[in-house]
Amino acid sequence: MILDQDGHLVWFKPMGETYNMNVQTYKGQDYLTFWSGDDSIVGHGEGTYYMLNKTYQTQYQFSGANGLRGDLHEFHITLNDTAVYTVYDKVPADLTSVGGSQQGWLWDGTFQELDVETGELLFQWRASEHFGFEEAYRTREGHGNSYEDPWDFFHINSIDKDEKGNFLISSRYYHSLTYIDGRTGDIIWKLGGKDNRFEDLSNGAATNISWQHHARFREGGKSITIFDNSSRGQGAPIHTSRGLWIDVDQVNMTAKVRQQFWNPTPISSQSQGSVQVLENGNVVVGYGYNGAWTEFNQKGEPVCEVHMGPEKWFGQGQIESYRVYKHRWVGKPTSIPVWLVPDPKQGIGYVSWNGATEVKTWMVEGSYAKDPEHTTGAFGFVAALAKTGFETAISIPENNTYPQLRVVGLNEKGRRLGASQFVLVNPDFDSNLYETSGKTEVPGFVFFLIGFFTCAMFMICGWAPNLIRFQRQKWESLNPKKNRWWNKLRFGPFKQSKKDLDDVEDTLSERDELLVAHADDFELPKMEDDEAEEQIHVPNTIERGHTLLGNTYLVE
Repeated sequence: MILDQDGHLVWFKPMGETYNMNVQTYKGQDYLTFWSGDDSIVGHGEGTYYMLNKTYQTQYQFSGANGLRGDLHEFHITLNDTAVYTVYDKVPADLTSVGGSQQGWLWDGTFQELDVETGELLFQWRASEHFGFEEAYRTREGHGNSYEDPWDFFHINSIDKDEKGNFLISSRYYHSLTYIDGRTGDIIWKLGGKDNRFEDLSNGAATNISWQHHARFREGGKSITIFDNSSRGQGAPIHTSRGLWIDVDQVNMTAKVRQQFWNPTPISSQSQGSVQVLENGNVVVGYGYNGAWTEFNQKGEPVCEVHMGPEKWFGQGQIESYRVYKHRWVGKPTSIPVWLVPDPKQGIGYVSWNGATEVKTWMVEGSYAKDPEHTTGAFGFVAALAKTGFETAISIPENNTYPQLRVVGLNEKGRRLGASQFVLVNPDFDSNLYETSGKTEVPGFVFFLIGFFTCAMFMICGWAPNLIRFQRQKWESLNPKKNRWWNKLRFGPFKQSKKDLDDVEDTLSERDELLVAHADDFELPKMEDDEAEEQIHVPNTIERGHTLLGNTYLVE
């Protein structure tokens, strides 16, 4: 799900078990990315990776290559637009060196690099081919004696790829980060663990990581951020978890703490967790197992803290969030706003639009039409209100006369983004007064009157020539100067009327030419493609809500 920076819901979608939701850039476009699948396998999972575009439609979808299934821990889009992800694969192994069977079994910590467009496997690496079992901090604990119960000796949980094409991976059970050659798969160096290759310039604070998650290169490989769990549970020592930012010198092989991020109320996360550096220098630390996150400023001071569940469940793993990210995200769903008026007598409606981040104002429109969904006429303005939270309650004005209402979402420029369906709020309204297609339906008695007067006019027009002819004959019988009356009637006023009409026609012609000239000189203002929608004027007195185009938190 996505939350705004005030904690209001922005978007959600039921997907079953999901992990590692993020906003990542692929070929210049932002996508919502996450894993969904079966996490019932203790410690990892098997499932599918999804990439959703800004309309929340699945643009890309894939799992592992070589018959393997993608794991929940990592799904990362690299700088060269490939995808890297973790895989857990059952492989046979000789475990006699750690007191196990010669025909033992492992969950092999594996990662793959994939071409997103074609699904072609570009690179694959296995921990069992490069690490000895003696470096593991988690013992077999009875696992590994059968195919049904392999030993998870390495537990890979993050991958990053740098500009050189090499990989940085995190092994939870080796308490170490490993830098791997992207061509050969050979190990270049290790930081932390039993085979640490770095001199710690911070008295051990830079390399004493344990059970860690989410290692990421920063500043082109000059520094690394890590979520240091320092706790695993299950009998292991429990220490306070921290966000850690260390400077690394890969030439002189030194490591030094740049900054540590401690929660004001000490939190110990037995699993999961994340660290993200924001554009403004703030750092977001997610506490994984505990379902919480804290945003720190550059001085390491907390500026925001969120707990997702009730206090009595905190620290018990009842509500978890594998990683937490904060990003700018613009969502343009293909759905329409949902508008509901539960009880028209109460005069309150509720509107929401799942995933729409650009709505700033809700405008209520009314219609008298019987079928407003198929009406081409104009709709009447009823009310407008600034968007508040995921669902906004709107009071319908008492003086509203429209029987059908809908809600239109407007952006910060007052342009339409989408409209809900109409809802009937006055079922007792007289249907004979409804409008259709923007024109009033005329009652039946009006048609009768129109028909009556039309017939009367036809009768008068048909009788008038006979009356004129009768009067002419009567006049001629009384006046020996024949045709004088008729000629005067014919060529007197009619001739003057024709001249008046000619003058009017000339005047209209000149006016039309003037209008055409003005039209040729007039140029419509140019608008960007996303601004070419109809602009709606909203009264200046309407209070605007805060923007949702700002940073949003993504949690799964």
